[in-house]
Amino acid sequence: MGRTKLRNNYFRHFLRIFIRKLLQCRFIGVFNSNQRAAYKALLAFLPRAGGEYARTRNYDYGSMQRENVSMLSPWIRLRLLSEWQILNTVLQVHSRSSASKFIDEVCWRTYWKGWLELRPSVWEDYLVELAKDRERCEKNIGYMQMIEARSGIAAMDAWTSELIETGYLHNHARMWYASIWIHTLKLPWTLGAEFFLRHLLDGDVASNTLSWRWVAGLHTLGKSYLAQKSNICKFTAGRLEVNIPLATESALVETGQRITKPGKLPSHEESIPSGRIGLLIHEEDLSAADWLSDSCELIAVAGLFPSAAYRKYGIEESVIKFRSDCMRSAIPENVEIFSCPTKVAEWAYLENLGGVLMAEAPVGICKDVILDLESSLAARGIKIIKRRHWWDTHLYPAAGAGFFNFKKSIPSALEKLMQT
Repeated sequence: MGRTKLRNNYFRHFLRIFIRKLLQCRFIGVFNSNQRAAYKALLAFLPRAGGEYARTRNYDYGSMQRENVSMLSPWIRLRLLSEWQILNTVLQVHSRSSASKFIDEVCWRTYWKGWLELRPSVWEDYLVELAKDRERCEKNIGYMQMIEARSGIAAMDAWTSELIETGYLHNHARMWYASIWIHTLKLPWTLGAEFFLRHLLDGDVASNTLSWRWVAGLHTLGKSYLAQKSNICKFTAGRLEVNIPLATESALVETGQRITKPGKLPSHEESIPSGRIGLLIHEEDLSAADWLSDSCELIAVAGLFPSAAYRKYGIEESVIKFRSDCMRSAIPENVEIFSCPTKVAEWAYLENLGGVLMAEAPVGICKDVILDLESSLAARGIKIIKRRHWWDTHLYPAAGAGFFNFKKSIPSALEKLMQT
Protein backbone atom coordinates (compact mmCIF):
# COMPACT_ATOMS: atom_id res chain seq x y z
CA MET A 1 0.00 0.00 0.00
CA GLY A 2 2.88 2.36 0.92
CA ARG A 3 4.69 1.64 -2.37
CA THR A 4 1.49 2.28 -4.36
CA LYS A 5 1.02 5.62 -2.62
CA LEU A 6 4.65 6.52 -3.30
CA ARG A 7 4.27 5.65 -7.00
CA ASN A 8 1.10 7.74 -7.19
CA ASN A 9 2.88 10.72 -5.60
CA TYR A 10 5.72 10.41 -8.10
CA PHE A 11 3.20 10.18 -10.95
CA ARG A 12 1.36 13.30 -9.80
CA HIS A 13 4.67 15.14 -9.38
CA PHE A 14 5.84 14.37 -12.92
CA LEU A 15 2.35 15.04 -14.32
CA ARG A 16 2.44 18.52 -12.78
CA ILE A 17 5.86 19.14 -14.32
CA PHE A 18 4.62 17.90 -17.72
CA ILE A 19 1.52 20.14 -17.61
CA ARG A 20 3.62 23.13 -16.53
CA LYS A 21 6.01 22.64 -19.45
CA LEU A 22 3.09 22.17 -21.82
CA LEU A 23 1.52 25.41 -20.60
CA GLN A 24 4.76 27.31 -21.00
CA CYS A 25 5.25 25.99 -24.54
CA ARG A 26 1.67 26.87 -25.48
CA PHE A 27 1.90 30.40 -24.15
CA ILE A 28 5.25 31.02 -25.82
CA GLY A 29 3.40 30.29 -29.04
CA VAL A 30 0.29 32.30 -28.15
CA PHE A 31 2.22 35.39 -27.09
CA ASN A 32 4.86 35.41 -29.75
CA SER A 33 6.90 38.58 -29.49
CA ASN A 34 6.48 39.99 -32.99
CA GLN A 35 3.92 42.10 -34.82
CA ARG A 36 3.06 39.44 -37.37
CA ALA A 37 2.01 37.01 -34.63
CA ALA A 38 -0.02 39.75 -32.93
CA TYR A 39 -1.90 40.60 -36.11
CA LYS A 40 -2.44 36.90 -36.85
CA ALA A 41 -4.02 36.52 -33.39
CA LEU A 42 -6.29 39.49 -34.11
CA LEU A 43 -7.46 37.98 -37.40
CA ALA A 44 -8.07 34.60 -35.73
CA PHE A 45 -10.24 36.24 -33.07
CA LEU A 46 -12.04 38.57 -35.48
CA PRO A 47 -15.06 36.31 -36.28
CA ARG A 48 -15.78 35.98 -32.52
CA ALA A 49 -15.52 39.69 -31.63
CA GLY A 50 -19.28 40.29 -31.90
CA GLY A 51 -22.17 38.55 -30.17
CA GLU A 52 -20.17 35.42 -29.37
CA TYR A 53 -17.69 37.45 -27.35
CA ALA A 54 -20.50 39.22 -25.48
CA ARG A 55 -22.09 35.87 -24.53
CA THR A 56 -18.98 34.00 -23.45
CA ARG A 57 -16.33 36.52 -22.39
CA ASN A 58 -16.92 36.12 -18.63
CA TYR A 59 -16.19 32.39 -18.62
CA ASP A 60 -12.76 31.24 -17.48
CA TYR A 61 -12.41 27.74 -18.92
CA GLY A 62 -8.73 27.48 -18.01
CA SER A 63 -5.45 28.28 -19.70
CA MET A 64 -5.85 25.57 -22.34
CA GLN A 65 -9.20 26.93 -23.56
CA ARG A 66 -9.15 30.66 -24.20
CA GLU A 67 -11.04 30.90 -27.50
CA ASN A 68 -13.80 32.96 -25.86
CA VAL A 69 -11.48 35.94 -25.24
CA SER A 70 -9.15 37.79 -27.58
CA MET A 71 -5.82 37.23 -25.73
CA LEU A 72 -4.56 40.43 -27.41
CA SER A 73 -3.81 42.36 -24.22
CA PRO A 74 -0.02 41.76 -24.02
CA TRP A 75 0.37 43.33 -27.47
CA ILE A 76 -2.12 46.13 -26.76
CA ARG A 77 -0.11 46.94 -23.62
CA LEU A 78 2.84 47.83 -25.87
CA ARG A 79 0.74 49.18 -28.71
CA LEU A 80 2.35 46.61 -30.94
CA LEU A 81 -1.34 46.37 -31.74
CA SER A 82 -2.93 49.74 -30.99
CA GLU A 83 -6.48 50.24 -29.76
CA TRP A 84 -7.41 52.14 -32.92
CA GLN A 85 -5.88 49.50 -35.19
CA ILE A 86 -7.80 46.71 -33.46
CA LEU A 87 -11.15 48.52 -33.42
CA ASN A 88 -10.78 49.66 -37.01
CA THR A 89 -10.24 46.01 -38.01
CA VAL A 90 -13.16 44.77 -35.91
CA LEU A 91 -15.55 47.38 -37.32
CA GLN A 92 -14.80 46.21 -40.84
CA VAL A 93 -16.54 42.94 -39.91
CA HIS A 94 -18.98 43.72 -37.09
CA SER A 95 -21.42 46.53 -36.39
CA ARG A 96 -20.82 48.77 -33.39
CA SER A 97 -23.81 47.31 -31.59
CA SER A 98 -22.77 43.67 -32.04
CA ALA A 99 -19.15 44.42 -31.06
CA SER A 100 -20.06 46.84 -28.25
CA LYS A 101 -18.80 44.62 -25.42
CA PHE A 102 -15.46 44.09 -27.10
CA ILE A 103 -15.16 47.81 -27.90
CA ASP A 104 -15.81 48.60 -24.23
CA GLU A 105 -13.13 46.16 -23.07
CA VAL A 106 -10.53 47.67 -25.40
CA CYS A 107 -11.48 51.16 -24.22
CA TRP A 108 -11.19 50.27 -20.52
CA ARG A 109 -7.40 50.36 -20.92
CA THR A 110 -7.61 53.87 -22.41
CA TYR A 111 -9.94 54.91 -19.58
CA TRP A 112 -7.57 53.71 -16.85
CA LYS A 113 -4.64 55.49 -18.49
CA GLY A 114 -6.61 58.70 -18.88
CA TRP A 115 -7.83 58.56 -15.27
CA LEU A 116 -4.27 58.24 -13.98
CA GLU A 117 -2.92 60.92 -16.34
CA LEU A 118 -5.41 63.28 -14.71
CA ARG A 119 -4.26 62.19 -11.22
CA PRO A 120 -0.56 61.23 -11.40
CA SER A 121 -0.16 61.60 -7.63
CA VAL A 122 -2.14 58.35 -7.17
CA TRP A 123 0.83 56.41 -8.56
CA GLU A 124 3.26 58.33 -6.33
CA ASP A 125 1.10 57.69 -3.27
CA TYR A 126 0.84 54.01 -4.18
CA LEU A 127 4.64 53.63 -4.23
CA VAL A 128 4.94 55.22 -0.77
CA GLU A 129 2.23 52.96 0.63
CA LEU A 130 3.71 49.90 -1.08
CA ALA A 131 7.09 50.46 0.57
CA LYS A 132 5.44 50.59 4.00
CA ASP A 133 3.36 47.46 3.33
CA ARG A 134 6.42 45.56 2.06
CA GLU A 135 8.27 46.29 5.28
CA ARG A 136 5.25 45.41 7.40
CA CYS A 137 4.57 42.10 5.61
CA GLU A 138 8.16 41.03 4.96
CA LYS A 139 7.75 37.96 7.17
CA ASN A 140 3.98 37.52 6.83
CA ILE A 141 3.49 33.78 6.35
CA GLY A 142 0.07 34.16 4.70
CA TYR A 143 1.47 36.59 2.14
CA MET A 144 4.42 34.31 1.30
CA GLN A 145 2.13 31.30 0.96
CA MET A 146 -0.10 33.23 -1.42
CA ILE A 147 2.62 34.30 -3.84
CA GLU A 148 4.16 30.82 -3.81
CA ALA A 149 0.85 29.05 -4.59
CA ARG A 150 0.78 27.11 -1.33
CA SER A 151 -2.01 28.87 0.54
CA GLY A 152 -4.15 25.73 0.59
CA ILE A 153 -7.00 27.61 -1.13
CA ALA A 154 -7.44 25.54 -4.28
CA ALA A 155 -8.66 28.25 -6.62
CA MET A 156 -6.16 30.86 -5.44
CA ASP A 157 -3.23 28.49 -5.75
CA ALA A 158 -4.37 27.51 -9.24
CA TRP A 159 -4.58 31.17 -10.32
CA THR A 160 -1.22 31.98 -8.72
CA SER A 161 0.43 29.08 -10.56
CA GLU A 162 -1.17 30.08 -13.85
CA LEU A 163 -0.04 33.68 -13.44
CA ILE A 164 3.55 32.73 -12.64
CA GLU A 165 3.78 30.10 -15.38
CA THR A 166 2.01 31.91 -18.22
CA GLY A 167 2.06 35.64 -17.44
CA TYR A 168 -1.69 35.78 -17.98
CA LEU A 169 -5.00 35.48 -16.11
CA HIS A 170 -8.55 35.81 -17.38
CA ASN A 171 -10.01 39.19 -16.39
CA HIS A 172 -12.73 37.59 -14.26
CA ALA A 173 -10.09 35.55 -12.41
CA ARG A 174 -8.13 38.74 -11.71
CA MET A 175 -11.21 40.24 -10.05
CA TRP A 176 -11.91 37.13 -7.97
CA TYR A 177 -8.26 36.89 -6.94
CA ALA A 178 -8.01 40.53 -5.88
CA SER A 179 -11.29 40.33 -3.95
CA ILE A 180 -10.28 37.23 -1.97
CA TRP A 181 -6.80 38.69 -1.35
CA ILE A 182 -8.18 41.98 0.00
CA HIS A 183 -11.55 41.22 1.61
CA THR A 184 -11.24 37.59 2.75
CA LEU A 185 -7.52 37.22 3.50
CA LYS A 186 -7.13 40.90 4.44
CA LEU A 187 -3.74 41.25 2.81
CA PRO A 188 -2.59 44.72 1.67
CA TRP A 189 -3.97 45.54 -1.77
CA THR A 190 -0.70 47.23 -2.68
CA LEU A 191 1.21 43.94 -2.43
CA GLY A 192 -1.37 42.17 -4.58
CA ALA A 193 -1.09 44.87 -7.24
CA GLU A 194 2.70 44.58 -7.14
CA PHE A 195 2.52 40.78 -7.51
CA PHE A 196 0.34 41.11 -10.60
CA LEU A 197 2.49 43.87 -12.13
CA ARG A 198 5.59 41.72 -11.76
CA HIS A 199 4.13 38.73 -13.58
CA LEU A 200 1.51 39.94 -16.07
CA LEU A 201 2.68 40.23 -19.67
CA ASP A 202 -0.06 42.83 -20.18
CA GLY A 203 0.46 44.57 -16.84
CA ASP A 204 0.62 48.35 -17.03
CA VAL A 205 0.69 50.76 -14.12
CA ALA A 206 -2.71 52.36 -14.80
CA SER A 207 -4.85 49.30 -15.54
CA ASN A 208 -3.30 47.18 -12.83
CA THR A 209 -3.05 49.67 -9.96
CA LEU A 210 -6.47 51.21 -10.54
CA SER A 211 -8.20 47.82 -10.97
CA TRP A 212 -6.90 46.72 -7.58
CA ARG A 213 -8.05 50.04 -6.09
CA TRP A 214 -11.49 49.47 -7.62
CA VAL A 215 -11.82 45.99 -6.08
CA ALA A 216 -10.66 47.37 -2.73
CA GLY A 217 -13.32 50.11 -2.81
CA LEU A 218 -10.85 52.97 -3.19
CA HIS A 219 -11.61 53.94 -6.79
CA THR A 220 -15.31 54.55 -6.26
CA LEU A 221 -15.68 55.21 -2.55
CA GLY A 222 -18.15 52.88 -0.91
CA LYS A 223 -18.20 50.52 -3.87
CA SER A 224 -16.00 47.43 -3.73
CA TYR A 225 -16.08 44.04 -5.43
CA LEU A 226 -16.89 40.91 -3.43
CA ALA A 227 -16.23 37.53 -5.03
CA GLN A 228 -18.90 34.86 -4.53
CA LYS A 229 -18.49 31.10 -4.63
CA SER A 230 -21.54 30.66 -6.85
CA ASN A 231 -20.17 33.16 -9.36
CA ILE A 232 -16.75 31.47 -9.43
CA CYS A 233 -18.36 28.05 -9.82
CA LYS A 234 -20.61 29.22 -12.65
CA PHE A 235 -18.00 31.08 -14.66
CA THR A 236 -15.30 28.43 -14.28
CA ALA A 237 -17.86 25.73 -15.23
CA GLY A 238 -17.23 24.08 -11.85
CA ARG A 239 -13.53 23.75 -12.64
CA LEU A 240 -12.21 25.51 -9.51
CA GLU A 241 -13.10 25.18 -5.86
CA VAL A 242 -12.92 27.87 -3.21
CA ASN A 243 -12.59 25.79 -0.06
CA ILE A 244 -12.91 28.62 2.48
CA PRO A 245 -15.77 30.97 3.39
CA LEU A 246 -15.58 34.21 1.41
CA ALA A 247 -16.07 37.67 2.84
CA THR A 248 -19.59 39.02 2.59
CA GLU A 249 -18.55 42.53 3.63
CA SER A 250 -15.77 44.75 2.38
CA ALA A 251 -12.61 44.83 4.43
CA LEU A 252 -11.78 48.14 5.99
CA VAL A 253 -8.95 49.07 3.65
CA GLU A 254 -6.48 51.42 5.28
CA THR A 255 -4.75 53.72 2.86
CA GLY A 256 -2.59 56.79 2.97
CA GLN A 257 -3.60 57.77 -0.54
CA ARG A 258 -5.29 61.08 -1.11
CA ILE A 259 -8.64 61.40 -2.83
CA THR A 260 -7.67 63.59 -5.73
CA LYS A 261 -9.71 65.57 -8.17
CA PRO A 262 -8.78 65.38 -11.85
CA GLY A 263 -6.16 67.87 -12.93
CA LYS A 264 -5.33 69.15 -16.41
CA LEU A 265 -3.51 67.29 -19.13
CA PRO A 266 -0.34 68.86 -20.53
CA SER A 267 -1.04 70.07 -24.05
CA HIS A 268 2.17 68.84 -25.73
CA GLU A 269 1.72 71.47 -28.40
CA GLU A 270 5.23 72.87 -28.14
CA SER A 271 6.76 73.72 -31.49
CA ILE A 272 9.42 71.53 -33.03
CA PRO A 273 12.74 73.40 -32.95
CA SER A 274 14.70 74.05 -36.11
CA GLY A 275 17.69 71.87 -36.78
CA ARG A 276 18.24 68.14 -36.63
CA ILE A 277 15.41 66.11 -35.03
CA GLY A 278 15.59 62.49 -33.93
CA LEU A 279 12.79 60.04 -33.10
CA LEU A 280 12.89 58.07 -29.85
CA ILE A 281 10.62 55.02 -29.54
CA HIS A 282 9.88 53.53 -26.12
CA GLU A 283 8.01 50.37 -25.20
CA GLU A 284 4.90 52.19 -23.98
CA ASP A 285 3.98 52.92 -27.61
CA LEU A 286 5.58 50.79 -30.31
CA SER A 287 3.17 52.30 -32.87
CA ALA A 288 4.81 55.74 -32.50
CA ALA A 289 6.90 55.52 -35.66
CA ASP A 290 3.70 55.09 -37.71
CA TRP A 291 1.99 58.24 -36.48
CA LEU A 292 4.97 60.49 -35.67
CA SER A 293 7.05 60.00 -38.81
CA ASP A 294 5.19 62.73 -40.73
CA SER A 295 5.61 65.35 -37.99
CA CYS A 296 8.90 66.59 -39.41
CA GLU A 297 12.02 65.43 -41.20
CA LEU A 298 13.70 62.88 -38.93
CA ILE A 299 17.47 62.54 -39.06
CA ALA A 300 17.93 59.58 -36.69
CA VAL A 301 15.92 56.96 -34.81
CA ALA A 302 16.65 55.11 -31.56
CA GLY A 303 14.80 53.06 -28.98
CA LEU A 304 14.61 53.21 -25.19
CA PHE A 305 13.89 50.08 -23.17
CA PRO A 306 14.72 50.74 -19.49
CA SER A 307 15.36 47.14 -18.42
CA ALA A 308 17.26 48.16 -15.27
CA ALA A 309 14.28 50.22 -14.08
CA TYR A 310 11.94 47.26 -14.61
CA ARG A 311 14.27 44.96 -12.68
CA LYS A 312 14.37 47.52 -9.88
CA TYR A 313 10.58 47.18 -9.63
CA GLY A 314 10.88 43.38 -9.59
CA ILE A 315 9.36 42.77 -13.02
CA GLU A 316 9.93 39.13 -13.97
CA GLU A 317 12.66 38.35 -16.50
CA SER A 318 10.16 36.52 -18.74
CA VAL A 319 8.04 39.70 -18.90
CA ILE A 320 11.08 41.89 -19.60
CA LYS A 321 12.23 39.53 -22.37
CA PHE A 322 8.80 39.41 -24.00
CA ARG A 323 8.55 43.21 -24.11
CA SER A 324 12.14 43.66 -25.21
CA ASP A 325 11.67 41.13 -28.02
CA CYS A 326 8.44 42.85 -29.09
CA MET A 327 10.27 46.15 -29.26
CA ARG A 328 13.10 44.63 -31.26
CA SER A 329 10.60 43.18 -33.74
CA ALA A 330 8.88 46.55 -34.19
CA ILE A 331 12.05 48.52 -34.92
CA PRO A 332 14.43 48.04 -37.87
CA GLU A 333 17.49 45.95 -37.02
CA ASN A 334 19.88 48.82 -37.69
CA VAL A 335 18.19 51.00 -35.05
CA GLU A 336 19.91 50.86 -31.68
CA ILE A 337 17.88 50.30 -28.51
CA PHE A 338 19.33 51.84 -25.34
CA SER A 339 18.64 50.69 -21.80
CA CYS A 340 19.28 53.91 -19.88
CA PRO A 341 18.76 57.69 -20.28
CA THR A 342 22.51 58.41 -20.29
CA LYS A 343 23.05 56.35 -23.43
CA VAL A 344 20.13 58.06 -25.17
CA ALA A 345 21.56 61.48 -24.28
CA GLU A 346 24.94 60.41 -25.71
CA TRP A 347 23.24 59.22 -28.92
CA ALA A 348 21.39 62.52 -29.31
CA TYR A 349 24.59 64.49 -28.70
CA LEU A 350 26.65 62.44 -31.19
CA GLU A 351 23.89 62.85 -33.80
CA ASN A 352 24.06 66.61 -33.17
CA LEU A 353 20.30 66.73 -32.54
CA GLY A 354 18.48 69.87 -31.54
CA GLY A 355 15.40 67.94 -30.44
CA VAL A 356 14.15 64.43 -29.70
CA LEU A 357 10.56 63.64 -30.75
CA MET A 358 8.66 60.92 -28.91
CA ALA A 359 5.21 59.67 -27.98
CA GLU A 360 4.02 60.74 -24.55
CA ALA A 361 4.65 57.97 -22.02
CA PRO A 362 1.78 57.35 -19.59
CA VAL A 363 2.28 57.63 -15.84
CA GLY A 364 4.49 54.82 -14.65
CA ILE A 365 7.96 53.32 -14.66
CA CYS A 366 8.95 54.34 -18.20
CA LYS A 367 7.73 57.91 -17.71
CA ASP A 368 9.86 58.23 -14.57
CA VAL A 369 12.90 57.18 -16.63
CA ILE A 370 12.01 59.71 -19.34
CA LEU A 371 11.97 62.50 -16.73
CA ASP A 372 15.61 61.62 -16.01
CA LEU A 373 16.29 61.62 -19.75
CA GLU A 374 14.74 65.05 -20.09
CA SER A 375 17.21 66.43 -17.55
CA SER A 376 20.17 64.74 -19.28
CA LEU A 377 19.16 66.15 -22.65
CA ALA A 378 18.49 69.63 -21.30
CA ALA A 379 22.00 69.69 -19.87
CA ARG A 380 23.26 69.22 -23.43
CA GLY A 381 20.92 71.83 -24.87
CA ILE A 382 18.65 69.24 -26.50
CA LYS A 383 14.87 69.53 -26.23
CA ILE A 384 12.35 66.69 -25.83
CA ILE A 385 9.21 67.14 -27.91
CA LYS A 386 6.32 64.96 -26.70
CA ARG A 387 3.20 64.18 -28.67
CA ARG A 388 -0.05 62.48 -27.71
CA HIS A 389 -1.93 60.37 -30.27
CA TRP A 390 -5.31 61.80 -31.25
CA TRP A 391 -7.02 58.72 -29.73
CA ASP A 392 -5.68 59.61 -26.28
CA THR A 393 -6.18 63.34 -26.82
CA HIS A 394 -9.85 62.68 -27.59
CA LEU A 395 -10.55 60.23 -24.76
CA TYR A 396 -8.29 61.10 -21.81
CA PRO A 397 -10.25 64.26 -20.84
CA ALA A 398 -13.41 62.13 -20.54
CA ALA A 399 -11.76 59.94 -17.87
CA GLY A 400 -12.32 62.48 -15.11
CA ALA A 401 -15.01 60.37 -13.41
CA GLY A 402 -16.38 56.85 -13.90
CA PHE A 403 -16.25 54.60 -16.95
CA PHE A 404 -19.92 55.04 -17.83
CA ASN A 405 -19.45 58.76 -18.22
CA PHE A 406 -16.25 58.09 -20.20
CA LYS A 407 -18.18 55.69 -22.43
CA LYS A 408 -20.21 58.57 -23.85
CA SER A 409 -17.09 59.78 -25.68
CA ILE A 410 -16.36 56.45 -27.39
CA PRO A 411 -18.81 56.86 -30.34
CA SER A 412 -17.22 60.15 -31.43
CA ALA A 413 -13.77 58.56 -31.20
CA LEU A 414 -14.98 55.71 -33.41
CA GLU A 415 -16.46 58.21 -35.88
CA LYS A 416 -13.10 59.91 -36.17
CA LEU A 417 -11.37 56.54 -36.45
CA MET A 418 -13.50 55.47 -39.40
CA GLN A 419 -12.75 58.76 -41.17
CA THR A 420 -8.96 58.48 -40.86
